[in-house]
Amino acid sequence: MKLIKFMFYYIFGLVGILLISASPALFKTGTFFNVSAYISELTYLFQTVIHPSEWVYFFKGNPVPLFEYLWDPYRYSMTIFMGAIALGFVLAFLFAIGTFFLPSIVKRLVMRLLNLVEAVPDLLLAFSAQLVIVWLYKQTEILFMDFVTVGQERIYALPIAALAILPMVSLYKIILIQLDEEMTKSYVQFAKSKGMVKSFILNVHILRNIIKSIFYHSKIILWGALSSLLIIEYIFNIHGITSAFMSDFRPIVTFLILVMLFTPFFIFYQGTELFIFKENRVAEETNLKMNRFLGSISFKPNGKLIGLFIREVGVHFKNVKFLIGFGVIFAIVATSLIYTATADPLVEKFYHIYDDNGILVSAAPHSHEYVFLGTDELGYSILDQMLTGAKYTVLFGIAIALLRVAIGFILAIPYAFFCPPKLQRVLEKLVDGMHFLPLTVIAYLLLRPVLWMPPGGFTTTEMERIVYQAIVLTILAVPLLITLFGNEMKLIMKEEFVLSTKVLGGSSVHLLWRHLLPHLSARMGIVFGQQFIQTLLIFIHLGVFSIFFGGTDVSHTPFMPDPPQSTTYEWSGLIGSSKNALMTGRWWYIIPPLVAFMVVIVSMQFVIQGIKEVQQKRVGVPVERNQWYRRLFSASKSQKTTAKQPAKEDFVFMNSEHSRSS
Repeated sequence: MKLIKFMFYYIFGLVGILLISASPALFKTGTFFNVSAYISELTYLFQTVIHPSEWVYFFKGNPVPLFEYLWDPYRYSMTIFMGAIALGFVLAFLFAIGTFFLPSIVKRLVMRLLNLVEAVPDLLLAFSAQLVIVWLYKQTEILFMDFVTVGQERIYALPIAALAILPMVSLYKIILIQLDEEMTKSYVQFAKSKGMVKSFILNVHILRNIIKSIFYHSKIILWGALSSLLIIEYIFNIHGITSAFMSDFRPIVTFLILVMLFTPFFIFYQGTELFIFKENRVAEETNLKMNRFLGSISFKPNGKLIGLFIREVGVHFKNVKFLIGFGVIFAIVATSLIYTATADPLVEKFYHIYDDNGILVSAAPHSHEYVFLGTDELGYSILDQMLTGAKYTVLFGIAIALLRVAIGFILAIPYAFFCPPKLQRVLEKLVDGMHFLPLTVIAYLLLRPVLWMPPGGFTTTEMERIVYQAIVLTILAVPLLITLFGNEMKLIMKEEFVLSTKVLGGSSVHLLWRHLLPHLSARMGIVFGQQFIQTLLIFIHLGVFSIFFGGTDVSHTPFMPDPPQSTTYEWSGLIGSSKNALMTGRWWYIIPPLVAFMVVIVSMQFVIQGIKEVQQKRVGVPVERNQWYRRLFSASKSQKTTAKQPAKEDFVFMNSEHSRSS
């Protein structure tokens, strides 16, 4: 029976891939949602799929068997990806368990170091690794490892290490927050009272209880790493499966590549859930049901939702980390908005620069010696582009991440508690297939027909393209977050305090607002930070292939066309040309936007850390803070106070008669 279900869910996943592979036809002839063209393309794709003899790949214009051509690059890509995931996950567990026993000050230092690493985009991590190898070779004349493929050569060590960094950091944070919350549970306190040491409690009890939650979170991490695989192969010149995808965009090629990427991860995750996770389904479904009555929807007797919302938000501003991160992000956005409203022109262009004697000293691109922060190839100021595009990069990155989390949480409530169990399992297996499809590839398929300017110019407005891109990037992640939050809610519903609340007659709204949400808030904050960083990385990944936020201005002149330009001047347009810039020594192309991206990501990490501390304090998780300044002032105050001897009247003496009478 389980095997039949497994095959049924797999076929559902293939149907979803089939629908995605034909999606570029929706935007043929420059229109939005050309349904007739999509149905025609989908029909033709289905006919091709059921006839394997028509599976061909056009290599240099010559048709070759599709599966035979893709198999070798597929094995190469999967070797790198599997090695990176295994390395990242193992290091994450070792770091989490190792730092769990360290003093709090060391734990904070490790966390800050990993936050800094997470702030560096994967594109620049790969570049930095290559530059380090080149620098070491120049210093020692020893090539420690190959840093780029040439011809049919293959490299493994450096791509695996570069790809493993971000999954390691993300999983480390998830494990650490799970460990901190689990240590507050009653069974841990009971185990401590029995004299059990911390390491025994961790290995025997805690890890066993958090493994399922980590399993669900690993899908999101795996999904993000699949998107990075495309960039890693591009940076290291690896002829893998994603490079084969970029060379032939026909739907049948897209379909087979996505199926090859989807299948091994589906087998592992769905096989684990169906055949390894053993649960008493009847008892579980009974425990997961909310009480039938909703209760008051005002959350407060006076029903003042606005005041409640202001108080909830205001609590976070009392946290120093949240305040610092929010302040930096607000300052960046405000500066960009003020500059856009006052500057004329928005982006100044420097054609040629002459000295006082009228002698030409520089032609575009100008370095920082002649123009502050330099210019691009067309002479446009890097500083002006960054000031103009900051509002798009930051605001829409936050908006997309916030919409993903908010919509995912709202829809997870009916999914987890009010859907029939059978329908819930079917929906979960349908959505699970999206965890194993690279987001960058799907986004490229859906966005390129709209954002790439055709020869006759755009037929859509800039705002239409921005809204469309925001909707696409939001919708692609929402189904995954619904299942993630739904599974987290199910795990919390099994806790003793939830069962007690239901027995005492707590309404559904009371249970959700007072018990589920406080425990989910810290994890939602972590997911929000991951989604924001992932959104920025998607901007960068698309920018590498000249798909810019808001649209790509393309020159279609046959002789010496201008390079593609971003219509909104957002930061990924500058990051997109980073590879050529570093190779040609024009570092001013990449350093300013790199620093800007890192500042925004680090600031968001401060915001998320502040949210986590506030929410963990509410549910009873002890939060260790480095309040050295308070200890300093309290120490100085204690030094000024002198010891006071108790006076005689401070004591109450009772005579013996009074004692006997009482």
